[in-house]
Amino acid sequence: MSEQQRSPESSQSFEENQAELELIVERLERGDVELEELTRLWERGEELYRRCAAQLESVRGKIEELARRVSGEADQ
Repeated sequence: MSEQQRSPESSQSFEENQAELELIVERLERGDVELEELTRLWERGEELYRRCAAQLESVRGKIEELARRVSGEADQ
């Protein structure tokens, strides 16, 4: 998917997603949001959590692949 086709949310970096998620958690922990907003924030938080987890898993896979390559080169 090109940058032009991606939504602004899907092009957010891990750090941006994490920062937004942290803000949501802070608001929920304060407990000063009405029920409708609480539901909206919870859903957004879940979405951001899934996105962050997927980004971390992707990076972990890349790191493991690089480690295998380096290990393979060292064995030669």
